[in-house]
Amino acid sequence: MRRFLILWVSVWLSIDLNAQSVYISHCLQQCPDVSNSQNEVIVRHLYAAAIDGDSGLAEWVAYRVLSDSVGVASLLPRWWQEDALSETATGLEAEIESPGILQPDLSDAQDSEYRQTEFSLTTDERGRLTPMTSFAGTPYWDELNNLSNMSPLPAALRLGSWSRLDMAINELAAKAGELHVVSGPLYSFSSGAIGNDSLQTPSSYFKVVTDGESVAAFVFARELPPHVHHCDQVSSLEAIESQLDRQLLPAMTNLREGEWFKQLGCDR
Repeated sequence: MRRFLILWVSVWLSIDLNAQSVYISHCLQQCPDVSNSQNEVIVRHLYAAAIDGDSGLAEWVAYRVLSDSVGVASLLPRWWQEDALSETATGLEAEIESPGILQPDLSDAQDSEYRQTEFSLTTDERGRLTPMTSFAGTPYWDELNNLSNMSPLPAALRLGSWSRLDMAINELAAKAGELHVVSGPLYSFSSGAIGNDSLQTPSSYFKVVTDGESVAAFVFARELPPHVHHCDQVSSLEAIESQLDRQLLPAMTNLREGEWFKQLGCDR
């Protein structure tokens, strides 16, 4: 318990891209760039998240998986709760499921859907960018239920290929001792759309894993079938940053790509 209290802290930051750099332990030397200087950056014990000011959704999360932070998450309660540190993510949902209740299939419940801007998310479409399994061994797992950690992740993807990569990362962290991960949505905007009109459900999701020397990057299509292997989703840091038009690991250079995929279960 004492180790976790020393390593992690929660804080709200208002980031100005022209201001002095702020260093956060969840990020490798420097956090990813944000798309707008007015966007929030929420720093929790287990993750940091950049919250889009228009949608209230995370544009990226950064977290650090330690060898002893991983645990069994199958019995941990799952609900969605407002993030008191966020001024925008709190508006995502009018009615939050009550904490302390295991979240069953709520597809028939009156509050199983809520509307955010131009699209509606069902219970099955809400996923955690920072995974429970990577932090079930910490006393702070509850904050992963915060809306600042939520993304429109379909159940088929979340419980399939996406989850299998999380398990591979957890296994590698047990050997490496510490891994840094950056994850988030990718969008395909229609031409001419601006502001809230440009908000869409993500077309895909990325996950970048590094120890500061090697890096492995993956992109998962939103409609990916659950049986597809995570190794079929291999991408590159350069390709993801090019689509986002910003850097995910701005302080890192000359990272080796390729050699780490085998350690994540991919023989290539």
